[in-house]
Amino acid sequence: MAHRTHRHRPEGPCHFSLMSLAATRRLLLVAAPLAGLWLAVSWAAGWWS
Repeated sequence: MAHRTHRHRPEGPCHFSLMSLAATRRLLLVAAPLAGLWLAVSWAAGWWS
């Protein structure tokens, strides 16, 4: 079989950088639409004038 599992040592630097990158991307994927929705609602409500 050509498929091999890709493993890192949990204490290695690669593991932590990958985990922090994934967490940052998840946070941005959740926060970006919420921020856009908040901006649209605040603009429509006339809070910026």
